[in-house]
Amino acid sequence: MIPSRLERLEAELRGAAASRRYAETTRLAAEFGEAVRSYMQTLPKADPRVREAEAKLDDALSWALLMLKAARASCAAELRRVTTAGRYAGASRQPGRTAGVRLDG
Repeated sequence: MIPSRLERLEAELRGAAASRRYAETTRLAAEFGEAVRSYMQTLPKADPRVREAEAKLDDALSWALLMLKAARASCAAELRRVTTAGRYAGASRQPGRTAGVRLDG
């Protein structure tokens, strides 16, 4: 059984990562890691709760990293859209630029 403090820290970490609160995610990841380490030090080495705590830490940090990578990809895509739209908007505002079509070949 994992202590409720670790459960609470994990939930807070996941919430911060999902909400793109980057500074809070960094702080909570460090705090959660330290709490898991401290908890594991209180257990005998062969205790199955050690593996459970390791798995919980790995799962939570892997998930948070995935969320942060997804957020970064989303921001990069939005930046590309804004940059592309800006290029087209700028061209349409220039006076004297018209298109022509030749039908005679």
